[in-house]
Amino acid sequence: MKLILGNQTAEVQDFVRAKLAMVVPVLKAILHSLSRDRINRLGGIECVTVRDLAREVREGHGDAGICFEYAVHEAIANNHPLIASLASEVLQDLCRIGGGAESILFGPEKAGVIPILESVEQALTDDSVVYVGNRGRPPKLKRYIPQIMNAYRRNEARNTLPRAISGIWKADLFLGNRQMDAWVGTTIKINPTHLQAAQGLRIGIYPRLNERDVPRRDEQLNLIRLPLPYDGQFMEVFYKSFFLARAFLRADATLPRPVDLPDSEDRLICGLLEQRKDFPVVEVIAAISEMAQPDLIANADPRDEPVHTVLSAELGLQADPEPKPTSDAISITPIPRDG
Repeated sequence: MKLILGNQTAEVQDFVRAKLAMVVPVLKAILHSLSRDRINRLGGIECVTVRDLAREVREGHGDAGICFEYAVHEAIANNHPLIASLASEVLQDLCRIGGGAESILFGPEKAGVIPILESVEQALTDDSVVYVGNRGRPPKLKRYIPQIMNAYRRNEARNTLPRAISGIWKADLFLGNRQMDAWVGTTIKINPTHLQAAQGLRIGIYPRLNERDVPRRDEQLNLIRLPLPYDGQFMEVFYKSFFLARAFLRADATLPRPVDLPDSEDRLICGLLEQRKDFPVVEVIAAISEMAQPDLIANADPRDEPVHTVLSAELGLQADPEPKPTSDAISITPIPRDG
């Protein structure tokens, strides 16, 4: 596998290119939300064109949440200044995890169509711990991965988890860093009222309610709230990118009507996508990534890395596993849709 590491190096200067950067995780989330049957019928994930995506996608009430979750993960993983510094401060001040914020996209329901591309084996070691906000020694995270996955699928399996992490199967991300080898279960909600308490969850990420809504401990939910700001910041860029992608796909991969997408910068981006509607989505994503703000993410030189880590119900987290992973291997993709 060719691996390229990216780090955020600049503030957002150009909203067209900033939106292009945000459209990337939105399109990825929509693409990987297609059902396996539809993807296989089109010849595989690499063959799905932008035109195909527009015809195959089915809008649902959870679309914004899926894209939001994926966008938050990529923004933290790429050290986006509109969110990474805030996440780092929350980890430092409220979780006592210094060293910056890193993200592992998790969720046993994400049984998508691509294998794990996260460097999970580097993020989790036998000594990796998960902080839960209780007194006592924090649990070792890696050893419980198979049980966490089973707990998502089977109600009876939830009783096998230690009480301190009995609800961690609801986590969307693990935030922390490899330097301290410490992580916290994190839930992400596009609707703040949907935040729920669960044993093992420590941080809740959501759009900010108002100017008084700041990072803080919520004693009632036993969560640390991490609201994301609007006003030209992360939430505004995300929502505009999500709406323009949805309008473009609803228009059958053509330029939407002005009444549906009046902003000239949004129409410019849709025009760029329309010109590429007969190309595979994965290639278009790569192309528009190159058009995004050039100093937004600094890429290191590509290097070849073997893919030899799996996360499965039977094997847990394994390096160079034998036997090879089964269909229960967990990917980093959003929830596939049936039908």
